[in-house]
Amino acid sequence: MFTESLRKWALAAVVALAGLQAAPVQAESVLRLANDGDITQLDPLFSTAYPVRDMSYLIWDTLFSMDSTLTPRPQMVDTYSISKDGLTYSFTLRPKLQFSDGARVTSKDVIASIERWMTKDSLGMEIAKRMASLSAVDDNTFKLVLKQPFAQVLNGFGRMTAYPLFIMPEREAKMPIGKLTEWVGSGPYKLVKKEWIPGVKFVLEKNKSYVPRSEPPDNLAGGHIAGVDRIERIVFPDPNSAANALLAGEIDYITLTPTEMMPIFARSGKFESADIPLPGSSLQIVPNHTLPPFNNVKVRQALQYAVNQTDLMTAMYGNRPDIWRPCAAIFMCGGPYETDVNSARYMHQDFAKARALLKEAGYDGTPVLYMHPMDTRLQNEGGTVLVQAMRKAGFVVKDEQMDTATMFTRRANKGPVSEGGWNLFITAFNGDAMQDPLTNPYVTGACAEAFVGWPCDKQLQGDWQDFLLAANPAARKAAAVKIQDRANEIVTFIPGGQFTYVSTWSKKLSGIVKANVVVYWNITKKD
Repeated sequence: MFTESLRKWALAAVVALAGLQAAPVQAESVLRLANDGDITQLDPLFSTAYPVRDMSYLIWDTLFSMDSTLTPRPQMVDTYSISKDGLTYSFTLRPKLQFSDGARVTSKDVIASIERWMTKDSLGMEIAKRMASLSAVDDNTFKLVLKQPFAQVLNGFGRMTAYPLFIMPEREAKMPIGKLTEWVGSGPYKLVKKEWIPGVKFVLEKNKSYVPRSEPPDNLAGGHIAGVDRIERIVFPDPNSAANALLAGEIDYITLTPTEMMPIFARSGKFESADIPLPGSSLQIVPNHTLPPFNNVKVRQALQYAVNQTDLMTAMYGNRPDIWRPCAAIFMCGGPYETDVNSARYMHQDFAKARALLKEAGYDGTPVLYMHPMDTRLQNEGGTVLVQAMRKAGFVVKDEQMDTATMFTRRANKGPVSEGGWNLFITAFNGDAMQDPLTNPYVTGACAEAFVGWPCDKQLQGDWQDFLLAANPAARKAAAVKIQDRANEIVTFIPGGQFTYVSTWSKKLSGIVKANVVVYWNITKKD
């Protein structure tokens, strides 16, 4: 299946790039970039796929945005107030806000977008539990009334991940998640639907109706200026192909620089590189708790013993201690909630102990359907190492190769393997999400409402609530330690190591925003 899809990609890509090269010179400026993975489905609440989220930040705007201190700052909101009792929040939108179709942004659009977001995001759900009402005062002002004070409202409205609160027209926001049929946005760019070819390219053009804030950019806060007329996100089968296209001048920016290519870019003098996004990322191995064999906790613990972070990281990024490190913390090493509690099983690979746990669990050789994307180094090389280790540990593994977009779509399937379900995959989240229990997607224990893998655990739910309502830093740290202890015991996921993404771009570009999320606003390009 993968060979055929690669053949089709190669043919389509040649046609697409040839068309680009043959096109007459135009006055418009075009930013051509390569990001990791493809976009086959565009709904920012359907999954946490970074390709979708990164492009969604260009199409849709947010009420608040996080600055470099991770403080929520008004974005689409102009002014707001909070009552003395902490129960009533009043928000006024910035004047002259418009969608990409020219329609005015109103309170009804905002309310519908908030209500849609509250059905999917864990922090949004917590706000909804405490909400008495959400209503429009007029077309430009809306009000949130709570039943009890809750200090996380603005943090939720400015959420960077897993599910940012993007503002859509009311008609779009009322569509079921995953079923959008139009993509009218509120951000600095708009989708060119007719040029969106999955597996080849994803195209945006400047939204001339957008009015940016006047402040300078600061992480995701400040002005989001469309510095180029078009953005073309070109899909490549692997990072090396993208890197070679950048060297040849066919594209301008890559978000994932292969380690072996870094010296080449440095020597050329024509490129710049930086650690973006900040503050690094971590690898996660995610088992499906709802299907055999990983519905048995002892089998999940056996999987922990099969893991060797050094082997995984070396396969992906080589012998580069400046790029990666082993890490026992589920909330990022170097983060405020770092701890190594209950990490021994995945920090000390032991095949004998893995096989003993499988025997104790009564593992009968049920195949593990491993979703193995081949178009990104993280999933390709890392997945190969993981599959080999699992087999040595006594697992029967069905290594099913696919592309990343297929994995992101399939991992939402809660059905049995025979109906498109799955048992295991690896992925990565950036440190801004992983370092905080409120944004780390793996630690709510919220059953059907939890992140894919759907771990269900009352104790973990209580520990997460303790963190949510903690009154001071010491209480938050204590709650975070309890969360890691329990998450590692029931194996919500397995940390695979910590690493840094390095983005590289042509010196023809300027205005690169170094942020916790890869963003493409404010970039300008000279001829």
